Amino acid sequence: MNESRLKTNSSFASEVTIPTQQHPQHRKSQNYTSSVYTEKSATIAAEQSRFKSTLVSIRKVSWALFVKYWFLLGLLVAIVLAILFPNVARKGGYIRAEWTIKWGAVVVIFLISGLSLRTKILAETILRVRLHFLIQFINLIIIPFSVFGLVLLFFKLHMNINSLLLVGVVIAASTPTTVSSNVVMTKNAKGNEASALMNAALGNVLGIFVSPALVSVFQGPLVLATPEDESTAQASGGVDFIQVLKQLGATVLAPLVVGQIIQWFFTEPVAKFKVKCRLSDVSSFMLLTMVWSVFSDAVYAGSFSAVKPKDIIAVAIMNAGFYILFSLLCLVLARLPLPKCINTPNWVKKLRYSREDTVAVMYCGATKTVAMGVPLINVLYQNGDPGMIGVLSTPLLLYHVEQLILGNIEVELLKKWVARGQKRREQQETPIVRDEEENAYDSEVTQVASQIGPLSHSPSPLSQLHYYEK
Repeated sequence: MNESRLKTNSSFASEVTIPTQQHPQHRKSQNYTSSVYTEKSATIAAEQSRFKSTLVSIRKVSWALFVKYWFLLGLLVAIVLAILFPNVARKGGYIRAEWTIKWGAVVVIFLISGLSLRTKILAETILRVRLHFLIQFINLIIIPFSVFGLVLLFFKLHMNINSLLLVGVVIAASTPTTVSSNVVMTKNAKGNEASALMNAALGNVLGIFVSPALVSVFQGPLVLATPEDESTAQASGGVDFIQVLKQLGATVLAPLVVGQIIQWFFTEPVAKFKVKCRLSDVSSFMLLTMVWSVFSDAVYAGSFSAVKPKDIIAVAIMNAGFYILFSLLCLVLARLPLPKCINTPNWVKKLRYSREDTVAVMYCGATKTVAMGVPLINVLYQNGDPGMIGVLSTPLLLYHVEQLILGNIEVELLKKWVARGQKRREQQETPIVRDEEENAYDSEVTQVASQIGPLSHSPSPLSQLHYYEK
């Protein structure tokens, strides 16, 4: 009986005392394990937070790049869609692109342009005739005839480049300046935005009449000079100038005028509507639909089978050279630089434009518009092979992409150049102001000193005043 009680008591005692009599070393190991677990969880949490922050930053950078270069990405998507599904957007295709895109999209583009061009600002800069003449003369005379002469030289030298692409280079050079990108880049480079805006509008209105005339003049000599008569013969049809003006007037000029009238009478509502509905992006999207339609026609007709990759690369290099060369030409004609060793005459200084105006000259003079060029090619060659329009449009599309890339590179350089000019003007004006203040102070000192009377020991008015104060 007692033994059983002892057993039960001992077992009870063991059950009670075992948890309390834990070894200190075992307790330390438990604490160490928990601390290690806590550190690991903290490390994992920190890594997860860093990973999330990295994802957020990548997402932000990707979105910023997409917002900045979405048009270039859209060009790639439009061309890929044209290659994969040419029946959708070709002439006579599923969506009847000859009406929905080649009329509808063009009307929307120039209606938005009319709504976007601020009439009051245009009116303020309209009297700067010499500046406008310089920009339009470079853009619509010097560049087209220079490129035309160079292409004729290429034909005479029998260069191994597709002749239709070279004709397309001449057509691209004959188009006016861009509608919006030149204004945006001028503003970003701290240039004269109002002058750029005025010449964007003026150039596109003049382009309705000048560009078809230039292409009509250039066609005959190009056909005679080319060694590939069959290729350029398709692009050598006579231009019905009256019909071209009628169609361009209906699709380009009329929407532009209607947009300006609406913008004139409803300035504030139009400005809010333009921002809310992102009309500039809508215009760019409409332009992408035109590119899609043009390339769909070209792919469906098999026009790119004769165009080799080396020809595309050659035209791309040619376009980059043209843009850089004509930008430098604009810079020289606007600034009229002379060596420092030559004393600059006053009449040269009067003819020079400010750095802000020079930026506007460079961007409006060297850029070319797809919005006018693609409709122009569609109208001029509407009776020809539909696929040929795609080949003729390729140099203009390449030039548009390259001028966006090179123009944005120029923005940073021109911004610093304009800032240096502004700083230099401030430094030149500051000493003049300081001298005027010192002269005024000296005159006051002289008046006080004259009232005090002559002091023989100090002839200086300033020292006389100090002596009187003592």
